[in-house]
Amino acid sequence: MTESQTPLKPLHPTLYELAEDGRSLNFFFAQCSACNELSFPANAPGCVHCGEPLSDARKLTLPGGGELLEFVTLHVALVPGMAVPSIAGDVRIARGIIEEGVIAVPDEKVLKPGMALKAVAEIREVGGIYGCRFVPADAEVAQ
Repeated sequence: MTESQTPLKPLHPTLYELAEDGRSLNFFFAQCSACNELSFPANAPGCVHCGEPLSDARKLTLPGGGELLEFVTLHVALVPGMAVPSIAGDVRIARGIIEEGVIAVPDEKVLKPGMALKAVAEIREVGGIYGCRFVPADAEVAQ
């Protein structure tokens, strides 16, 4: 008898999916038909740039990541179950789109504003789900 494997599910299925490599994440964007700019998430009601409704927008799946703008080490959990200390930062994921995210590094000393980050899956022990964490795009820095 073969062992049944339950596929992992995203914690936020409207925001991202597991990429083919099984570790990286792809983000879901909408490309506005009026101004051609990207909006996130793809199911937003209107373009973040021009306000045009996104009902006719082209949906795009792009590699998750971005540019680190700033970060802070949190010593108090912001939500129940959040590990502390944790590093949170503002990440520009596309032109004009800044998202907050948790950055998974052993020490904040490796982080620098302007550095490239990539989104990776953080497997949760319970429920077969994964969340999103950012890590330095340069694998050597992430160590």
